[in-house]
Amino acid sequence: MKKLLMFAAAMTIVGGAYAQCYEPGGITSECSIPVWDFKASGKTANTVKQGYKSVQSIKFVGALAGIVEMDDQGFCCLTGGFDLFIYEKADKALYIFQGNEIGKMTVFGKNLRKVLKPGKSTSVESDILWTWAGSTEEDGDIELQFVGFGKGKRFLSKAIEDTDPCGDNSVPGCEESFNWPSWNGWFTGWFLDDLNDFETLICEDPCVAVAGGTWSAKFNKKLSGKDDYVSAIEGKFKTRVYEAY
Repeated sequence: MKKLLMFAAAMTIVGGAYAQCYEPGGITSECSIPVWDFKASGKTANTVKQGYKSVQSIKFVGALAGIVEMDDQGFCCLTGGFDLFIYEKADKALYIFQGNEIGKMTVFGKNLRKVLKPGKSTSVESDILWTWAGSTEEDGDIELQFVGFGKGKRFLSKAIEDTDPCGDNSVPGCEESFNWPSWNGWFTGWFLDDLNDFETLICEDPCVAVAGGTWSAKFNKKLSGKDDYVSAIEGKFKTRVYEAY
């Protein structure tokens, strides 16, 4: 991950009202930073051993932190995608890849409009598409696309006088909120594709090292919502965060 050329990417979210932004309240109050535990594993072929291009396993462990801002209507929106923290065991360090673009994130399902009783919650479905992209001068490019499916929760606040059962949630005193979903899914793309002088009849120049596998992002309530979320992530891995370069 040496000499990574960092970049920030703009983000577009597509979907229903709650897919685009979250109303402040509950876990998402005041547009706190959401953090997910991130894991991915799979295979790639980005090294040459004894003259042959070889397949090997790849594994990533770290965290995702959402870049969240409040819009003019007072809703919390994932406007800047994800900052991705990858833990390198060999270096005993966390490397940050900033501004990874979210192409789409939606929240949907039969429970999205379900009438809830005060203090109750229900599950909602979610899907997501995002990209980890960057380049290194020594090792090549990273361009991995992640798709995932999962669930989150929708909450209704406890009732106060004369608000039971809150009906369509329009009764004063009833506040609706969501937590951020967790996802499981698949990734594909290429990972560090500069194989140096390797030649083959079926390998163009540069030789793209394809990669693929599975991944997960589990919402971490304990790490989320902290003013200094970077220090919280460092505490989890007992190390420091460095820019990947």
